[in-house]
Amino acid sequence: MTSNYQRDFFIQKTMKRFTTIRVTKQTVLEELKSYTYVLLGSLMLSVAYSLLIIPHNIVPGGILGLSIVIKHISGLSVGWVALVINIPLLLWGTKVLGFKTGLKTLFSMILVSFYIDLISSFTSGRIFINDVLMSAVFGGIIVGISVTIVMNAGATTGGNDILVRILSTKIRLPYNQLILIVDGLVILLGTVVFKDFTMAAYSVVAIVAISKTIEYFMKKSIRNKTILVFSSKNQLIQEEILLNTHSTNGILKFVHHDSNDKMTLVTKNNKKLEVVKNIIYKVDPDANITVLESNSYLTSA
Repeated sequence: MTSNYQRDFFIQKTMKRFTTIRVTKQTVLEELKSYTYVLLGSLMLSVAYSLLIIPHNIVPGGILGLSIVIKHISGLSVGWVALVINIPLLLWGTKVLGFKTGLKTLFSMILVSFYIDLISSFTSGRIFINDVLMSAVFGGIIVGISVTIVMNAGATTGGNDILVRILSTKIRLPYNQLILIVDGLVILLGTVVFKDFTMAAYSVVAIVAISKTIEYFMKKSIRNKTILVFSSKNQLIQEEILLNTHSTNGILKFVHHDSNDKMTLVTKNNKKLEVVKNIIYKVDPDANITVLESNSYLTSA
């Protein structure tokens, strides 16, 4: 009796240890993947600023916009000024962001500052696109895509986002209004320093391009999907999905199947839609899957 109890205890302990190792390995891989995306987004953002924004003295709000203005006054590099401003803001806003997000944000800040100064040192402020409007539009779009990549990786590019989050805890105004106010003040300062009202107009164009690009991709990323699965093995598929909660947790919000061999899955977003499909086809390669857009937003039970 005692021997059987010890054997069962040893088996349970061993299985728990293997499960912990598997979860830890997956967590590490997920973190490495997210940091890779932060690296990619930060590099793209730096290229957009160095080649399209800074050479034309466009001031698209935020800390980087403020850094462009300070560079003109002091002669210091944009990346260095941005880092000097961002670090205190990050330390101040760590409670708002959380340690994990704060660490990734610091990583992004350092990368952006380093790459902007590195690229600028090679180009020496050379203008690659003479059309300022095109530079403002395409620069804004690339910056918007870059910020979205970094945000989807669980970080921020720092600066304006941290400042506005801090201000939102002190000032009772909507987040979007606070961003507009901060960006407006930076553009106003840039207009005074550069003595160029046309620059202000191009800066507004860049800000609109950035905000609309971020808005587009953020809405796309949180759009729900309804998956209709037609299979004679729906019960097994449902069991397999529940067994793979480490991959599907936070994705599936509703599971239902009926006697007509139809199962309905409603996803929280479409980021890991392929994960769900792979699980389904693993159980039943002949399953018929139809994906529909879902306009409703689900709340956690």
